[in-house]
Amino acid sequence: ELRALTAWERLLADYGSTGVTLREHPMELMRPALPDMTIASDELERSGHGAQVRVAGLVVARQRPETAKGVTFMLLEDELGTINLIVPPVVHDECRMVVRGEPLVVADGRVEHREGVTNVLVHDIRRLERADLPKAEVLNLDDRRPRQPEEDENVESELRAVAPAGHRWGRRG
Repeated sequence: ELRALTAWERLLADYGSTGVTLREHPMELMRPALPDMTIASDELERSGHGAQVRVAGLVVARQRPETAKGVTFMLLEDELGTINLIVPPVVHDECRMVVRGEPLVVADGRVEHREGVTNVLVHDIRRLERADLPKAEVLNLDDRRPRQPEEDENVESELRAVAPAGHRWGRRG
């Protein structure tokens, strides 16, 4: 009889095989160890206009339209909903690799409530890194027995490998 998969193993298997998960969201599993000041999407609505916030999530979409004068729009998803990020050109240029390619990000910025839409105007964005995540059990490909994971192998890096890429719209660059 096989042992039951952990929540992380199930999440990785779902994303790796189908590109989606119907159970736990990655942020649900990562949230407990995020800094206390990191808020979820449902708390963003209650934050006052102009409040400084930190949000984290899985990148669902990126858009950098020609008409936006270099502004990049990102849509994050957490376990409770979505978060709209507005990334000014200067932040995009400073954090280009994160804005263009990371599937999991943490962003600091200022809340803007306009015409019924809530956005975060980003002043810093970085890769979501979690050194405290459990080490993934790694199979030795020669004999299919578990081996000790390398020091830098953890479920975060495995999740990064199987997480769906955020959709892109707009110009390149």
